[in-house]
Amino acid sequence: MRSITLVALVSTMLVATACASSGSQPGRVKQSSQDMVTSVEINATSAATAYDLVNRLRPSWLRSGGTGSMAGGRMSSMQTLVYLDGAKMGAIDVLRTLNATGIKSMQWIPATRAATVLRDVPSDAINGVISISTEK
Repeated sequence: MRSITLVALVSTMLVATACASSGSQPGRVKQSSQDMVTSVEINATSAATAYDLVNRLRPSWLRSGGTGSMAGGRMSSMQTLVYLDGAKMGAIDVLRTLNATGIKSMQWIPATRAATVLRDVPSDAINGVISISTEK
């Protein structure tokens, strides 16, 4: 009986330790990931524009995803689109015009998911979407 109690106690401790180390405890907020930039990260950066934020915190979002469709007899480069509070703003260069002040979070949405979570996603091949949320 005592060994069963000991096994139960050890099992409970292992589960609690695993939850704590994986960040899956209830109420615990994950502070960063490869596809999300949080307000904590944004507030710790002195970036002036949204482009500066992405360049410093997730530079891989700025890289081209390769080639897309044929345009005028040559392959065109797939572009990354930018959405601000759900509205399409344009290509990645628009990040340079957006002030970093007031940005609450930024999320990378892969091309395979973009059309299911956003409006006005073109049918052309895209690299993905940078979706920016502001403090409204």
